[in-house]
Amino acid sequence: MFDFIVAILTIIWLSYFPIAIVSIIRIVQHRNVFIEKDLRRVHNDPKIIFQITTRSATKTPVVKRGITSVIESARSVKYDDYEIAIATDDPADRDTLSKHKCEVLLVDQSFKTSAIRKGRALQYAVEHRRKNSKNTSKHWIFHMDDESYVTPQTVLALLRFIRQGKGVASEGPIFYPLKFEIANRLTAIAESIRPFSCYDCVSQMTHPPPLHMHGSNLLARSDVEEAVGWDFGPTLAEDQLFGYKVFEKYGSSAMGWHGGILLEQPPLTIRDHFFQRRRWIVGTLQNIHHFPPWHQRKLVFKSITYFIGFVSAVASSILSIYSYYPQINSLISLYATNFDLGETIIASLSTRVSEVFSYESIVHSLANLNPVEITIGGVLFFTWIVWLMSYQIGLLMNLRYSKIRWQTRLSLHLQTLILLPVLGLIETFPAFYSVIEYYLSRKKQGRKVPVYDFHVVRK
Repeated sequence: MFDFIVAILTIIWLSYFPIAIVSIIRIVQHRNVFIEKDLRRVHNDPKIIFQITTRSATKTPVVKRGITSVIESARSVKYDDYEIAIATDDPADRDTLSKHKCEVLLVDQSFKTSAIRKGRALQYAVEHRRKNSKNTSKHWIFHMDDESYVTPQTVLALLRFIRQGKGVASEGPIFYPLKFEIANRLTAIAESIRPFSCYDCVSQMTHPPPLHMHGSNLLARSDVEEAVGWDFGPTLAEDQLFGYKVFEKYGSSAMGWHGGILLEQPPLTIRDHFFQRRRWIVGTLQNIHHFPPWHQRKLVFKSITYFIGFVSAVASSILSIYSYYPQINSLISLYATNFDLGETIIASLSTRVSEVFSYESIVHSLANLNPVEITIGGVLFFTWIVWLMSYQIGLLMNLRYSKIRWQTRLSLHLQTLILLPVLGLIETFPAFYSVIEYYLSRKKQGRKVPVYDFHVVRK
């Protein structure tokens, strides 16, 4: 039975090999365009509307931080032809933001649309601009979330993309250094995987249609956004549908990568982290019937990989505990007779490392393996290294934009290394749970697409 479980796990682990290969290729391929570096200031400015879509700026104070970041960044690069619009459901925001340089677009309670939650507010903003003659090819919308923070590099990158005229919708990388030390340590470190994975976002946007798209750091021409709209019905992933609809209507040359960075923050609690990932998965499942079969197959493969990742993580953890139980038990026994735990652990680990990595041990292991076993072992080792480095590289990129001291940064990298098994469980469990929850809910509702309450993440 033990050998059978190991065989199944090996197959699951091998399924990650293509993803690991693609991840490395994307980093090499897009390393020079991921973050836009050509930041020359050319004064032929288009009109950009920086739009923050929120449930409530009054209850989410970080919205004010985002407004300030736009104003200060634009001032620093001498860019004046912009507006800031806050699309909100909270009437109190009119007073809260009355002293800030922005327009408050209060979504009317009587506003009718098939879109829900954020999609409803986005559609209201489109129709508001239509009434004010701002849905033209000379107006651009830059979408931000509550916590989004703009930098001077962001503004210059947006201006450059518009100036080049190579597309009507584009995205850039998002990093998560804000409130890093305030957030739960696990959720903060878990966010490291996102910048690393987003090297693939460049390919998604430059070779559309994208399988996924960020709802923030999205730049779209205003007339294009009006033509496509956000009225997609009950979905929690309206940004994913928007990306596909732009491709469908305007073709592959319509989308691109502007390379302007946006700073955001990780979920502050484990609960928020779970519901954020749940929204991604459920939104994809809600959307999948909108896509043609060839696009559906790509999304299904991606979702299955995410789903079985949790199964693999759980089984691997159990097998690791089973395999290393004798060593753990030995350490406990040693500690029972020797209270100098530090020296006990170091001595035991030193002996174990010497045994495993000795020349005789390595030669003996290789001599007893056939070529197939050596090949599979090499592939598994490669995928493990890529997985390990994905968190380390992503963490490095997130912390690059923080003010955390270098000693703390080193400590965070070490913690990430130690916590990798736990991070794997935290990152994949929402997918496992959400897929099961979605199809059980759909079965109860007679195969109708279930509508979910939108969990409000604390900012």
